[in-house]
Amino acid sequence: MKLLGKMLVCVVLAGCSQESLELAQRDITPVPKPQPAPQPEETILPEPPAKGTEPAEVEPSKIEPLPATVENPEVVPPKVEPTPPKTEPAKPELTPEEIKNRKLISDDPEDNLEVLNQALDAWLATHDELPEKIADLVMGDHLPMLPMAPMGQRFEIDQITKRVVLVANN
Repeated sequence: MKLLGKMLVCVVLAGCSQESLELAQRDITPVPKPQPAPQPEETILPEPPAKGTEPAEVEPSKIEPLPATVENPEVVPPKVEPTPPKTEPAKPELTPEEIKNRKLISDDPEDNLEVLNQALDAWLATHDELPEKIADLVMGDHLPMLPMAPMGQRFEIDQITKRVVLVANN
C-alpha cells in the first residue's frame, strides 16, 4: 500500500510539472507565411495595327513609362564622383634640437660623430682646452645624452685633430 501511495504521488507531481503548464498557457495560433515581394509591373503597350490599316493615334498620357531597367536606355543612372586620393598631412619641420636628438639615437655612427663633433666645437668655443672625457660634454650642457657606440668600438677625443673619433676596444 505504501508503494502504491508513493507511485500515485509521483504521477500527480509529474502531471503538475511546469512543462504541462507552459504548454497549456502557450498561444497556438498559426504564424502567417510572408507574402512574396510584388514584381514590377510591365508596361502594357497598345497592340500594333493589323496589316493594311493606319496606325491609331495613342495619347501620350495613356502610355505608361517603362520601369528603370537595363533595357530602358532613357533612364540614366546617377554619376558617381570618384573620391579624391587621400593626401597625407604635411609633416612639420623639425627644429635643430630635434634633429640633434634624432642623430644621437641613430644607429648610424656617422650621425653620432656629427653631433658629438658639433658639441665638441661648442665646448671649445667656451673653454680653452679639450674636455677630459666625452661625458664632460653632457655635464657641460652641450649634449642631452651620449650616443651608443657600435659593438666593439668606443667614442674618443683625438688630442691632435681635436675631433671625436671611433676607436676599437682593446
